[in-house]
Amino acid sequence: MKLPPLAALRAFEALARLGKVNLAAIELHVTHSAVSHQIRSLEEYLDIALVMRSGRALVLTDEGRIYAYQIRQALGEIAGVTEKFLAKTRHPQLTLSVLPSFAMYWLLPRLHAFTSAHPQLRLKVESTMEFASFEAGLVDCAIRFGHGQWPDVHCETLMNDSLLVVAAPGFNNGTLPATAQAILEQPLLHASESWPTWLSAAGVEAQRPQASLEFTDSTLMLEAVRLGHGVALTRRSIAHSLIQRAELVKLTTIEPTHSSRYYLVWPAGSKRSAQLTALHNWLKDQVIAYQADL
Repeated sequence: MKLPPLAALRAFEALARLGKVNLAAIELHVTHSAVSHQIRSLEEYLDIALVMRSGRALVLTDEGRIYAYQIRQALGEIAGVTEKFLAKTRHPQLTLSVLPSFAMYWLLPRLHAFTSAHPQLRLKVESTMEFASFEAGLVDCAIRFGHGQWPDVHCETLMNDSLLVVAAPGFNNGTLPATAQAILEQPLLHASESWPTWLSAAGVEAQRPQASLEFTDSTLMLEAVRLGHGVALTRRSIAHSLIQRAELVKLTTIEPTHSSRYYLVWPAGSKRSAQLTALHNWLKDQVIAYQADL
């Protein structure tokens, strides 16, 4: 990696942001001449004029303004990552990555029980649609939904799931479709779930349902269903609490097993910490309680 000296970059960024050499020197705790020297060394390294003298002041050239903006962005990212790393080192916590829909409808309603049982443990929940990358060391573990065949991770099965079709109780003025064919005639809301498994269980696999509305996240899709925009195929795990509160209703008894499962994963090369063990044990207890409630 061809990188200029960090001290020179910091001096140039401070000058560009503050507008005066003396202010940059005060912020960096160096002399006025040291700032000027660092900027000259950066210009020599790049072979580009970044500043020009206007009277007794230094002002940025056009190239300097562009470079300053880009350097500020890069240094900001470095500072942010460093702060996260230091905070994690100074104040140990467990960072869990999880799908937004699972976090919203399954994990969060139960999370108070975990924090009550482990008040000394700081848990950070990162909600994302992407698979967590463990390479940067900023995520300790993740709850993933899939087939469990991921490289370089420990993988523990948490629970199975199933597919069901739901609607709002007042959808279609309360006249809810009760058969597979009637369901397919309604406005259909699509997210990540694929219909073939459910259609096969319903005996109408030849059908190819078209979406009236399509979403990238099941959380938004379920809210649209709750608001009466249509019916949707979804996972039992994220719809169960809404059904219990009568905000959604299951339209038929057809509920085939989902081909994917939930797994708790963490880096294969990492030592299993006491915090991770506590979370894993708690999750297993919650899954048992949830499945007994079905």
